[in-house]
Amino acid sequence: MAEIAEKPACEVVQLINFRLRDEEFGVDIGSVKEITRVAEITHIPEAPSFIQGMTNLRGQVITVINLAEQFRLAARAELPDSARIVVTEFNGRTVGMLVDEVPGVLKIAEEDIQPTPEPIQREVRKDYIKGVGKLANRLIVLLDLEKVLSPHEVEEIDKMRSTETKGEG
Repeated sequence: MAEIAEKPACEVVQLINFRLRDEEFGVDIGSVKEITRVAEITHIPEAPSFIQGMTNLRGQVITVINLAEQFRLAARAELPDSARIVVTEFNGRTVGMLVDEVPGVLKIAEEDIQPTPEPIQREVRKDYIKGVGKLANRLIVLLDLEKVLSPHEVEEIDKMRSTETKGEG
């Protein structure tokens, strides 16, 4: 009697889906600590343009990165009501990322995730794009949060944080 080989179940990736302007992005759900409404963000004088400022998250001061600025998307006069801060931790740092909206969690089959297109791979500093997820008639740009900031930008955040800490004492 011949055995019938079962087709292995396709792996599914769970993503936190967020919007910046008209673009949709996704990050691995495991890399997100929480999603919070935008509270008061304190502007830091002379901070790099990608840093929106600092905010107090239940007693912890965190740096808030303006992802739209980081990705060189069009500026907005004011934040939409749907804006959120996606809180993540990488390299031992808790950082908030300001986004326009977080519609929710998406599940994408691994077979529907394509590698980063060749022209994008060749551009400088596009290594934070892990691939592109196809979902019905939408494309979701998948990000590697560990690479969204360059080592120099991480250094800038560390400098700001040490300055803030000295000011608290």
